[in-house]
Amino acid sequence: MILYKYYGFEAGLSALESRKLGFRVPAYFNDPFELSFLSNGSGDEKKISTLHQKLEDLSRNVVILSLTRAHDNPLMWAHYGKEHEGFVVGYDVNTEFLTSPLLNIIPVDDGDVVYTNTKSKHILNKVVMDKLHKIYLSALGDIQTTNPELKSLARKIFLTKHASWVYEEEVRIVKVAYSLFEETREAQQDPLRAFTNIKSVKGLHLMQHQVKIKEVYLGARNRLINEPSRFFMDIHKSLTMEKCSFKKMTVDKNSWNLITSKLEL
Repeated sequence: MILYKYYGFEAGLSALESRKLGFRVPAYFNDPFELSFLSNGSGDEKKISTLHQKLEDLSRNVVILSLTRAHDNPLMWAHYGKEHEGFVVGYDVNTEFLTSPLLNIIPVDDGDVVYTNTKSKHILNKVVMDKLHKIYLSALGDIQTTNPELKSLARKIFLTKHASWVYEEEVRIVKVAYSLFEETREAQQDPLRAFTNIKSVKGLHLMQHQVKIKEVYLGARNRLINEPSRFFMDIHKSLTMEKCSFKKMTVDKNSWNLITSKLEL
């Protein structure tokens, strides 16, 4: 399965060169409502306080990769593709790095975002609070979300967004940021868990594992379409040898759609 990531120009070039994916702490996402679907809880004051604190902690103790099923969404090209000047990269997500329930609190196969117009009222009884605590422990490194009931609650926490975002067709992968159950050195020695902090972007973890790139799309205003640089030509050659296709987006004069065609260099 191929899923897509939108990039600006410089970030896109870096992603193409490295074949690595950046996961980000959700507390730094552009939507202040992240991880708040369960915040409409009903219970005694202590339970409500615990709920809100746990949700706040979760927003800082995990990292999330946001992908999409659509490579040709004009709104996303304008926003995440930096006014159509950037790239969309199609990744082969059929890799243990993204599919394993042992490596991911929410693996890619379970990561389809759910969109809703309302926040349902949740009764904060002992059963719900116990489940919430186990998900909290998962975020600290003791992953327990293979349990169907915990998986259901984890999806509500990490994958539920307001319906205004439905156009993004988002798919998420959720990982532990820092495990409290092992030494950081141990995790960093695992090629499927090692990462580098990117200080220029708050909360960004660049994972060291490389993921196969299968498709690359250049935005309608990407300057490399008409003036390819030597650096881009080298990337193009390397990825083409790995059976990656390169395409460009153009504006359809007869509709509001973007047209995809082969990139000729």
